[in-house]
Amino acid sequence: MTGDRRLADFRRWTLTVLGLLSAPPDRQTAYVREAGVGTDELLLQFDDVLHTARARAADGSLGQEDLLLLLEVDEKVDAVNAGPDSIWDEAALETSAEWRELRVTAGEAKAAFERSWSLDSGDQSSLPAEGPA
Repeated sequence: MTGDRRLADFRRWTLTVLGLLSAPPDRQTAYVREAGVGTDELLLQFDDVLHTARARAADGSLGQEDLLLLLEVDEKVDAVNAGPDSIWDEAALETSAEWRELRVTAGEAKAAFERSWSLDSGDQSSLPAEGPA
């Protein structure tokens, strides 16, 4: 049961990080301001997810298809990282093609995970609560 819970926690965390990566620029800007961090924090959070995903893929608790989706997002992360220094300005969240492409890819991955994980997650929160016997 502990393994199931950890997998569910990983999935929720992944969806949260992808949700932030795919959020509109104004939400991303609000996040970095409220958290008192730079825009690179958006990518650092994803990097943590990716490292964990690779370990999970290696131990068999994450499917290769799921890892491939995250690696597609990582390609866009790499494009942001390869951008000019100005890409780290808050204004670039709205104006940069690299950030825009990352948002789209992260949103597509999030939507795919929401569909597939809801079917096989074992999460019973969508099932009706059992009443008294």
